[in-house]
Amino acid sequence: MTLDDLVRIASTQHGMFTTKQAHTLGIGRKALRDWVRAGVLLHPSRGLYAVSSLVDTSPVAWQRHMAAGAHLLYSDAALTGVTAVLAHELPVWGCQLGRPEILRPIERQAGAKPFRVRPLRTERVDGPWGHCVPLAEALVQLCLDHGILQGVVSADAALHRKLVTLDELTAAVNAVAAWSGSHRPRAMMTHVDAKCESVAESRARFEFGSHGIHVVSQVEVRRADGSLIGRADFGVEGTNVLVEVDGKVKYADGDPQVLWKEKRREDDMRAEGKIFVRITWADLETPGKSSAKVRRAMLAESA
Repeated sequence: MTLDDLVRIASTQHGMFTTKQAHTLGIGRKALRDWVRAGVLLHPSRGLYAVSSLVDTSPVAWQRHMAAGAHLLYSDAALTGVTAVLAHELPVWGCQLGRPEILRPIERQAGAKPFRVRPLRTERVDGPWGHCVPLAEALVQLCLDHGILQGVVSADAALHRKLVTLDELTAAVNAVAAWSGSHRPRAMMTHVDAKCESVAESRARFEFGSHGIHVVSQVEVRRADGSLIGRADFGVEGTNVLVEVDGKVKYADGDPQVLWKEKRREDDMRAEGKIFVRITWADLETPGKSSAKVRRAMLAESA
C-alpha cells in the first residue's frame, strides 16, 4: 500500500485519517514521520494525521477538519461549544479557535491536545459535522468558555434563523445554574434579541445595553400619512434618535444605486423629525465610542 491509498481514504474523511487506519494498510510509523517531515502530511494530534493537500488550515475550516478527526479517534465524542456552533454555520466573534471542543462519557476533563475534552453530561444528537450536543447547549457552552458578548453574537444569529427557540435557550441556561461561571449565560439572556440581523448589530446592541441606552430593534419609520419609509436597525426608546449599523460589508460593493436609495431613505426619515446616527465597524472596535455617538444625538434632540 502507498501514500495514494491513504489519500483516497482521507479524501472521504475531510482530509483526515488515523494511525490505526494507516497501520491497517501496512504503513508504519517511520513512513508517516517521513511524510510529515516532507510536508505531505500534518500530525495535529496523537493518532491523527491530515493530508496537507486536502485541508485548509484557516481557523474555521481547520475546526471542520479537526471535528472529523475527533469522530475518527473517539466514536463516543460529541461536539460542543464553538465547534458545534460553527457546524451550524452560525457566526462566531471574539472566540479563540485553537482547540476544537468535544465531550465524551468520561469522569473528568482531559487535556487531549489539541482537543478540549470534557465529560458528556447530556444527550448526543446528529449535527452537520457529526454527533454534537443540542445547539442551545452548545451556545451556552460557548458563552461559558468565551464570554457574554461572544455568546450574544452567536445566540442572536441562532434565534434570528430560528435554529433555536428562546425557551430552549432558557432551559439550557437553567441547566448550568450550579456551574462555575453560570453568571455569563444568565447575563447573555438579558441581551439576546432575535431581531438582530448581523454580528455588528449584536455588538452594537450589547454595547448600548451595557451603557444604559435602551433601544428597540428593527424600527419601522412612517410618514405622516402612514406610508412606510423603511426600517432602522435601532430606535432609542423615548426619543426620535435612530441608529443604523453599517458593519463591514453592508455597502462594500459601492453600488451607486444602493448608496442613492440609502441616502433617500435616510433623508426621508430626517424629514419626519428623526435624528440619524450611523455606527461603523471601526466605531465598535473602540469600547464606548458607539454609545457616545448615540448620547450626543440624544443631547442634541433635547437641547
